[in-house]
Amino acid sequence: MRNVKDGPGAAGAHRHQRVEASILEELRSVLRDDVTDPELEGVRLTAIVLSPDSKVARVHYAVPRARPRTAVDRAFTRAAGFLRGRLAEGVELKRTPDLRFVYEAEIDPASSDEG
Repeated sequence: MRNVKDGPGAAGAHRHQRVEASILEELRSVLRDDVTDPELEGVRLTAIVLSPDSKVARVHYAVPRARPRTAVDRAFTRAAGFLRGRLAEGVELKRTPDLRFVYEAEIDPASSDEG
């Protein structure tokens, strides 16, 4: 009997996970090195959930404690086009997904690991 994980969808699922990981790595890099908005300073990207059709990427993030979440939401709204453009330059994709930002948690601003 054939294992479900070895079916034709397995390669596609693995590729989907690799694409999510590539998007997360690229966006973390851009956020760290290229974004100058002080409202996004210390914000940590925690996960990417790419829709099955790859049209939308939900970008999960955590904010430093005491930072107003609404200010971070507005900053991501302002930066979305810039981040999407840098993503298109940095990761070779058939289609660059629209970015949707999803609040996940508060973090201790003193912690330095990147999720």
